[in-house]
Amino acid sequence: MPLTRREISRVTLLFVALTIVFAWPLSVHPASLTLPSSPDGNLFLWTIGWNVHAFVHQPFAIFDANMYFPQAHTLAYSENLIGSAMIAAPVVWLTGNLALGLNVVALLSVVLCGTGTYVLARRLGVRPAFAIIAGLVFAFSPPRFFRLGQAHLTVVQWIPFGLAFLHAYVDTGRRRDLRWAIACFTMQALSSGHGAVFFAIAAIALVVYKAALGERFGAGRWFRDAGVVGGALLVPVVLMAIPYRAVQVEMGLRRSLDDWGVAPESFIASPSHLWSSVLARIPGAEHVNETADAFLFPGVLPIVLAIAAVAGRRAATRTTVFYAALTLLGLWLAIGPPLGLWQFVYWIPGLNFIRECSRFTILAMLGLAVLAGFGAERLARRLAPPRARLLAAVLGVALLAEFAAFPLATSEYRGGDIPAADRWLATQPGPFAVAEVPLPNPRHAGPFERAQTQYLLHSAAHWQKTVHGYSGLRPPLHEELYPALRGFPNDESLAALARIGVNFVVVHVDQYEPAVWQTVEAQLPQVTDRVSLVYSDPAGRVYRVIASPRR
Repeated sequence: MPLTRREISRVTLLFVALTIVFAWPLSVHPASLTLPSSPDGNLFLWTIGWNVHAFVHQPFAIFDANMYFPQAHTLAYSENLIGSAMIAAPVVWLTGNLALGLNVVALLSVVLCGTGTYVLARRLGVRPAFAIIAGLVFAFSPPRFFRLGQAHLTVVQWIPFGLAFLHAYVDTGRRRDLRWAIACFTMQALSSGHGAVFFAIAAIALVVYKAALGERFGAGRWFRDAGVVGGALLVPVVLMAIPYRAVQVEMGLRRSLDDWGVAPESFIASPSHLWSSVLARIPGAEHVNETADAFLFPGVLPIVLAIAAVAGRRAATRTTVFYAALTLLGLWLAIGPPLGLWQFVYWIPGLNFIRECSRFTILAMLGLAVLAGFGAERLARRLAPPRARLLAAVLGVALLAEFAAFPLATSEYRGGDIPAADRWLATQPGPFAVAEVPLPNPRHAGPFERAQTQYLLHSAAHWQKTVHGYSGLRPPLHEELYPALRGFPNDESLAALARIGVNFVVVHVDQYEPAVWQTVEAQLPQVTDRVSLVYSDPAGRVYRVIASPRR
């Protein structure tokens, strides 16, 4: 039977309720809590904030973000999150709270991953009670759910919706299904470049698999069915690709075999209460969760259900064989040498966007989720409908028990703690460019990147250009600039600032070690011909950089 709005609404409400429980306490305090503070988390807050600002002030130059001044297209230095910012924008406009906007995006992604996988499983013929099993696995299994704090990896909800429409188009030939699949791909590309790569792999694999089974796919028919509407839907993807390509060429970005991902024990690591207790009882595995780089173990029950879907010649169908192959392909891409596939394909355009191959476990989890739905249904094939539904309920509860790891660790959101010096800058006429000091040693990655992202968040007070930034790329100019800035206000630092056109330096007095600040304060009166004090409070000062350097 076709899906109805009532059915989808009920399933969505179920996933809303479960998300509230599994994401506790973040789910009930989304305005005041964030997942543990980190440079990545700060970057995502800044990215959402920049996009929401740019939607209004420079929508046609959104990629010319304010970080890494004076570089161009700096939003393309990382995931742009434009699709997610579309969801967050009304929240941020109404409340001014970046954490609330980002948390709404993350929590909604869990709900939609569950509902989307339910829709996909139903489109493949799985009965409702068992399609919920599929949704539970993709929404809450650790390899996907514990990406909740990584905004570019949690928002993969458009993949199952898009595959459902693609299956419908392949099976029925309806043009609208193809166009909906394209729309889902575009939304996925705007929300997550990683997700777009996963989507593309799954879609290409499906077409190749169907062709191998003898089904004919004329390229001309696909173009005709996509039509002008389909082409228009892809325009945002093309426009988005242009700055990414420009940055790739400018920076000489090439992924290498250094990006192998995670330690092997990550594939048996999970923070769920049940699995943690199991590991604690296995000699030699007590510290797996502490030494793992990521939580990539999906749970025992999903694997058992997936095996049930394909075990035996009569069990496997064309659909389950495809999703088994997709699961294995995702896993093969995710593992490192010497068995991993990544070493042979990392250079392919699109794939070289992926920073760590272990992230392909997300694609594997979608395949595993679909198989779990089929496997659960197969276990109930000889049961009367009431008992089959009871079995589905028991399996669902067992899955949730295996996945449960709440309450989540959170941090208090202090987004309003932008220093007064940065707020003062917001009162000054623009445009202008800013640098902030002190800076930790760039060789100490953790403290340095945390400072960089804190300064990015400070720029949310005014959204003017800043020399600070954080991504997988760092321009050569800034590789030289940051060590020079550590010596502020010496000749090297002031010359570098004047050379690139920085107008203001924010000096955070309260962040200096007392002895270091005494030295800096003693030097400042000696360079009044190069910087002038324009603002001061007990915690910080702002100096204007005089454009003409001393000869």
